[in-house]
Amino acid sequence: MFERLLLADDLRSNISHLSTCLPGKHLGVKKVILCHAINPPKDMSLDQGFVSRIEAELEERAKALGAGGLECRVELVRGEPGRAILELAEKHNVSMIVMGSHHRGGLRGSLIGSVSYSILHETVRPTFLLRMGASGSAGSSTDKTCSRHILYPTDFSETAEEAFLLLERIATAYKAQVTLFHVHDKARIDPYLRHMLPEFDREDKERLKRLKEHLEANGSGPCSFQVSYGVPAQRILQLANSGEFSLVVMGCQGRGFIPEIYLGSTANAVARCGEIPVIFVPRRRQGIGW
Repeated sequence: MFERLLLADDLRSNISHLSTCLPGKHLGVKKVILCHAINPPKDMSLDQGFVSRIEAELEERAKALGAGGLECRVELVRGEPGRAILELAEKHNVSMIVMGSHHRGGLRGSLIGSVSYSILHETVRPTFLLRMGASGSAGSSTDKTCSRHILYPTDFSETAEEAFLLLERIATAYKAQVTLFHVHDKARIDPYLRHMLPEFDREDKERLKRLKEHLEANGSGPCSFQVSYGVPAQRILQLANSGEFSLVVMGCQGRGFIPEIYLGSTANAVARCGEIPVIFVPRRRQGIGW
């Protein structure tokens, strides 16, 4: 499923915590490409000693990952970090990009750094965003693949269905508990469709019930579902940041997406303000499999 992972390493994250949350052999992972991007001015020649020190540190970190039985290779790339990482992902046709996110960047109140933000806006591959604490640890969740209790927000779009397929594989591989969550979008319903809310509620609960039964029949842990009403981003963040969950799996395009804007407004908010790891799943594109 995830035969090749690209782990974008800023060298500030605790590699042991990163490796604890990485998808593993249960999901078919065989190879990890550990990469670091440097971006000096174009007219600056790099000191070879500086480059050698970075490469040596990457090799040491690769050994720590390899100790878990994964094949691990190192790539040091030069250029604007977000673009360089995406180009490397394309070159190796990886199944998933994994990156730690520190509380840094120009967006006030944001929990996502500028490099992570740029990757999420352009990625065409599932991207696993790990929240890193000030010490470089992976937030509060250190279960294997952070899959103790997974939150799956869905708007029943095509992209949400792609995310569900990935969710199913993770949930069944790790017997994870799952909560399925749908928000009736207040902006779409008020004021003219408010009288139809009970009908929408019944229909969507039935759809969530079918998804729940499907997951449990295929070997996940216990599943439940919830339906709410309001602004989707706000409701999802309230639940995701409640302390109950260890991972969010969601599509990063909703209905009515603009092709040039891959992230989508709801996923954008979760990326910026969510406090736990998130796997963002884009619409599947020809030639890219996972």
